[in-house]
Amino acid sequence: MDCIITGLGGRGLHWIRQIRQRKDCGIAGCVEPLEANRRRAVEQHDVPAETIFSTLEEALERVKPDFVLDVTPPAVHHEIAEQAFAAGLHVLGEKPLSDDFGRAREVVESGRRAGVKHMITQNYRFTSFPRTTRQRLAEGLIGKPGQCDVRFYMPWADAPGSHYVTQPFMLINDMMVHHFDLLRYVLGQDPASVQAITWNHPWGWHQGDAAHAIVFHYADGLVATHVSVGCAVGSQTSWNGDWRIEGPEGSIDWDKTSMWHTHLHRTPEKSRREIFPLAVPAPEQAILDEFFAAVREDRQPECSAEDNLQSLAMVFGAIRSAKEGRRVELSEL
Repeated sequence: MDCIITGLGGRGLHWIRQIRQRKDCGIAGCVEPLEANRRRAVEQHDVPAETIFSTLEEALERVKPDFVLDVTPPAVHHEIAEQAFAAGLHVLGEKPLSDDFGRAREVVESGRRAGVKHMITQNYRFTSFPRTTRQRLAEGLIGKPGQCDVRFYMPWADAPGSHYVTQPFMLINDMMVHHFDLLRYVLGQDPASVQAITWNHPWGWHQGDAAHAIVFHYADGLVATHVSVGCAVGSQTSWNGDWRIEGPEGSIDWDKTSMWHTHLHRTPEKSRREIFPLAVPAPEQAILDEFFAAVREDRQPECSAEDNLQSLAMVFGAIRSAKEGRRVELSEL
């Protein structure tokens, strides 16, 4: 399968490197309106200048790809997707699906009408600790989970003047879609409601709130909490965060380096055993594997755009809760 890559910023160049590792995929062309990015791609990454176009429309007039790999800013995702759908092309799009929930729903419906595959690159769920945890929960290792706590402490988005720093709620809007998607994947269900409190610290560099405490409630009584400091200058978690999932048969917890099953109370035999994670491909390669398999088998891919709406609902529900100071039912969105 051949693709057009839209966007030759740092992430777009990363995807070029990923695709070049494969024998089942090629790059038919690229789209990049900024001259500096075009020059960098040619001079530093050996992208042929004649394959770089200023617009997707121009590219589609010159080359015949099978799909579009969209690495543009979130505000442009819907435009790229609509153009690709109109040309009958599948779309593999960088997260988030959109920076507007209503627009995201419209794009999902457009892809459905076009009959093409539309997948969002929620790469965190393809890493080893989440894959392993989901499997062990399905096996009943700790029984039915009752609480999941995630902690995230990182010096996030420390580039002066970027939209991550200047726009409101960007930690939730851009970064937390990863963790909220992980919650859906690992726990295997969607929350019913969310309540969020956000704030800033005096030493922080974000104009929008970059710290929060968020609680998700589920229909079966499960509670998930997410606490984050995006301007952390002390110890750091991994990008996945530190996790603890509690059930009647103990807990599963993991941090940067290790995962454990612990059962110490109301058990005939106290135990704490390390869980060794599954061996998995690199996330981007796993994403491409899944996307190509979905096209080949004519099925919905994992983290399809339609499914990803539920992860995005958690994002926008949390933002609405923080703004309005109340618990928000996700059915309101």
